[in-house]
Amino acid sequence: MHRRLRLADFGEDENLFEDAAGRPLYQPITVTWSQPVRIGRDGSLPLENESDIYKNGYLYAIIRNYGNQTTRDRIAYIGITNDLKKRFRNHPKVDEIRGQYGETSISIGTIETPGKRPNGTTRKLIREEIEHLLIWVLHEDLWNDRKVLCIPGQGRNGGRALDIENRGFKFSGRMPERIVFPWIAIVPRRNGTAR
Repeated sequence: MHRRLRLADFGEDENLFEDAAGRPLYQPITVTWSQPVRIGRDGSLPLENESDIYKNGYLYAIIRNYGNQTTRDRIAYIGITNDLKKRFRNHPKVDEIRGQYGETSISIGTIETPGKRPNGTTRKLIREEIEHLLIWVLHEDLWNDRKVLCIPGQGRNGGRALDIENRGFKFSGRMPERIVFPWIAIVPRRNGTAR
């Protein structure tokens, strides 16, 4: 990234950005991450009644811990699915991660949209957008090979302005507390007239 890039100053707190009707321009979203549970060698998950809790599909993070790593809870993969039980019985990338030495766990992200109740299609799109943003933000250690070469919001369905707050499990500080997307970065010019 360019060293001189700076975030543009929009002149007010992003929490105050509203349209003419008083609705927030950045849709507020809260993702609450669960305490990780270990994925069994056969792909089984020790989750009960998850259909009652996660009716609208899943956002998940796969975590790897192994003996020689200097920090714990390294996020290895970000994904979405409609059926957790079936997803990990045949998931080549997670099988590859699980085949490595060490412990592989999963944390589930519950998505809340305060003040809004999006329909099924919109809910799915929001879940996909959050997954895409997280892949871009956390790209360093991820094993994801999709959605890494396309800028978030540039896909077939476009994108929306999101203000995502991550709560719950903190992944040893790797998961950002807040993601505001999109924002503008600028390279300021030097004022040649200043004395």
